[in-house]
Amino acid sequence: MFEEFSRKYFSEALKDLKRAEKALTERDYPEAVFHAQQCVEKAIKSMIEAKREYVCNHGPRLISEFIRVFEREWQNEFSELVDSASWLAEYYTRSRYPFVLRGRVISPDEFIDENIAREAIEKARRVVSIVEKYLRQRGII
Repeated sequence: MFEEFSRKYFSEALKDLKRAEKALTERDYPEAVFHAQQCVEKAIKSMIEAKREYVCNHGPRLISEFIRVFEREWQNEFSELVDSASWLAEYYTRSRYPFVLRGRVISPDEFIDENIAREAIEKARRVVSIVEKYLRQRGII
């Protein structure tokens, strides 16, 4: 069952990456960032499930769980996963909801621009590449 969850999480991550890329072409930058963040989260969950660990956490707790599960077999690429997930976690709520910045209410459209969206998608693509390699090496996909 864990391998099936792993495959399904990875499949959903790929769908989120496509959604992020589509949102970028439509110039909906907050939506692009949101889907890039979702892509990374689901890709990381697919790796945790591949280790036969049930995962239900999000955001910073997910990152901590990933580090715990993989600490004994850490690879340099895994640091990139953690860095990308941490970077995107900062934008998760800011891509979805208005917030206060320096005494002003800011909408996601005012905060997230094309450069941030492009960077988010690049991080998501890199994470997908690392996770795909890991899952292929283990015969999961």
